[in-house]
Amino acid sequence: MIGHPQVQGQQTNETVETQARRSKFKEIFDQIAPLKIYGKVVDTTGAPIEGADVSVGWENADSLLGERDSGGQELIKTDANGCWTFTINKPFRVFVENAGKAGYEYSSANNSDGSGRNLVEKKTTRDTPVVTVLRKKGETTFLIRREERQLIRVIAPHSQTNSLDILLKKGERAPVSRYEDIRVAANYQKATGRWEVAFAATNGTDGLMFGTNWLYEIPLDGYQHQVVLDGPPWPPYLYLRSRTPAIYSCIFLDHDNFRPSFTNQGYRINCEMWVNPYGERNLEYETDLNKEWRLADQLEDDAKKSLHQHKHPVKPDLQNLIKDAKDKRKAGG
Repeated sequence: MIGHPQVQGQQTNETVETQARRSKFKEIFDQIAPLKIYGKVVDTTGAPIEGADVSVGWENADSLLGERDSGGQELIKTDANGCWTFTINKPFRVFVENAGKAGYEYSSANNSDGSGRNLVEKKTTRDTPVVTVLRKKGETTFLIRREERQLIRVIAPHSQTNSLDILLKKGERAPVSRYEDIRVAANYQKATGRWEVAFAATNGTDGLMFGTNWLYEIPLDGYQHQVVLDGPPWPPYLYLRSRTPAIYSCIFLDHDNFRPSFTNQGYRINCEMWVNPYGERNLEYETDLNKEWRLADQLEDDAKKSLHQHKHPVKPDLQNLIKDAKDKRKAGG
């Protein structure tokens, strides 16, 4: 880390000693030279990315003296070699906040120090820049997405069984023909003090599997009719093939062992879902749809209507639909 000694903030009634200390530190800080940061943006293969926008944030050393407005943020574009440089005055800490380019994805998991920002910890040079990694995205598609909802909540020694319809929104009334894509049963094992959780598909063609990593293409094979977990640790991702004709989904499972009281043990699962309604295994969501929510709602309604009729929806020309939606929005329509 590009660091400097810390001092206490200015008090309302400073002693002569405190004033002298502040004066001495200020003298030191005034001598701090500007710092030039060297950076580079690459893809997951190490190839440089030209024209990426890099968000650099910083804190100045004056912040240690209690000064206001002693930091900032700036957007810098990479050159043909994926490189960028930036000079800041009286630096204390420097971060690569984010980076982006159309067709690429920034992941804080690959670039963060745990705070959501990539701290520049060492002095950089042209030959040793701070490196930011972007993942090149594949063909994007529309996905039906479901926000977090509670799947299971049970307190020992009781058991609980629940089912999940992946097309239902949170709080939405289930149709008469509700489909159970999976069933989940949680049972407390008194002898071990652990929870046994059974996940089951609902018919002979459906299947599921678990994984520890997010996949942008759901596996084609390897599905099981039932999987019993005895954790922790709990695998966070459930990949699902369900319905006829088959559709593929990913369900993120947040397992939580909690104590509703000092003596009781509880267990709950919250989940989020991503569903590809077109019978494809692609989970590369088109992020432009985040701004075109009316279009996303229409695509979801069309997809659900077809799926309830036991057929795949017609895959749309997504890019043209997004372009038309943008043009209409800009025109005020």
